[in-house]
Amino acid sequence: MDKHAQFEAVAAPGATEVAEGAALSPAEWQFAGTQRAGLYGWFARLYAEEVSEPLYRSHFADGGFAPFTGLAELGLEAEVQRLDAAIIALRAEQLPRLELAADFAQLFLLDGKTSALPYASAYAGTDSASPLFGAAEARMRDFLAARELAIQADFREPADHLAVPLALMAELAGAASSAEDIYTAAATQADFLRTALLDWLPRFVERCQQARPRFDVYPALAALLLGFVRADVAFLEDVGGSAAVS
Repeated sequence: MDKHAQFEAVAAPGATEVAEGAALSPAEWQFAGTQRAGLYGWFARLYAEEVSEPLYRSHFADGGFAPFTGLAELGLEAEVQRLDAAIIALRAEQLPRLELAADFAQLFLLDGKTSALPYASAYAGTDSASPLFGAAEARMRDFLAARELAIQADFREPADHLAVPLALMAELAGAASSAEDIYTAAATQADFLRTALLDWLPRFVERCQQARPRFDVYPALAALLLGFVRADVAFLEDVGGSAAVS
C-alpha cells in the first residue's frame, strides 16, 4: 500500500447527487474512486508519520496545495474551515513544522491516558487503557492476508494503526474504480469502513479533542476525517442502492 499517493482536491460525487438521479456511469464511478483513493491516501500519510519538510512546504505552507478544501462540498464546510484556521495559526510560528511534530508526538506517541493512541485496539474496551495488539489488530492482519497485501516494511506499527485502514481504503477505492460490478464494489467498501473504522474512530476523535495539543491542526484533522468517512459511507450506500435498481 502506497501511503505517499498524490491526487487532486476534487470531492467525490455527493450522496444527494446519486439519490436524485440514476446510477453512476462507469466513468463517474472511476473518477469518484480516483479522487476518494487520493483523499484516503492523504489522510493515511498524515497519520503514518510526522509531517516532513517537503510535505509541509507543498501542503501546509502559505500558497501550498490544500487537498482537503474540496471536502466542503460534502457538507463539511465547518470542519474544513476549522482545519484551515488551524494551519493559518501554525504558519505564524517561527518553526511551524517542528511545532507540528511536537503535537504529533504528544497526541500519538505517548501513553493512552494523556494522548489519543491511533490504534483500534486501544478503543476496544470500555476504558482508555485497553491492551494493544488485540482482536482488532488480528482482524486487520487477516484482512490484509486474505487480499495478499502487506504493510510496508518501513512502517513499524501494528496492523490496527489508523494509517493502515486508511491506506487500505486508498487501495480498495483505486482498484475498484474500474470494477464492472459497481454495486458489489461500493457495498464492499462501505462494509469495510463500518467495521474497520467507524466502530472506533469516533472515540479516537473525541480523545484528540480532549488531549488539547498546542495547535488545533490534528484535532481539526481528526474531526474532518470522521466527517469524510461518514459522508463516504453514505455515498457508497447510495451508489450501491442506485446500482441495485438500475
